[in-house]
Amino acid sequence: MNEEQRQEAIRLFALDMAKDGTAQPADDDIGRVVNWRELDDNQARAEWVALRSWVEWMTVRYNIPVSMVPACWWQHPALVEELSALHTAHEAAFDERDTGFGPVNWHERFATAQTRLSRAYSGSCSDGHSPRKPRSWSGVTDEDEWDAWTNRAHADQPPRAENRKEGRP
Repeated sequence: MNEEQRQEAIRLFALDMAKDGTAQPADDDIGRVVNWRELDDNQARAEWVALRSWVEWMTVRYNIPVSMVPACWWQHPALVEELSALHTAHEAAFDERDTGFGPVNWHERFATAQTRLSRAYSGSCSDGHSPRKPRSWSGVTDEDEWDAWTNRAHADQPPRAENRKEGRP
């Protein structure tokens, strides 16, 4: 994440917290987001160590079952993203400059996130890590069909027949 993206993330977080009645950050060290997709090798170790420390603390503190966050969580990209987002939100919510609503808001978001955590991990690593077959887009899109489709807005298209039968638009 470059500095401009980081500043924008902080600004958006502050706006979100202000809507909830929480304090806005006083400086740019609150709610620092890790973009795992763009993280370079020089930053990786520090970010992984910080996330691991927080995940281990959080799973013990809140008694999160292994079926939700397994020991090999760091090898499950969807779990990494969810846990990283929770970590960032937790740091911001429990900042000493918060007016007191941050912790309540974090717990509300944490309760919602537990459903996503359960979906992010299928429970297949009970006897050691079992890597999931990664989804791939290689060779699955008919490029001619895609090009023809993307050259139109499709606003004038009637609802598909199977949706009409189910009462959906």
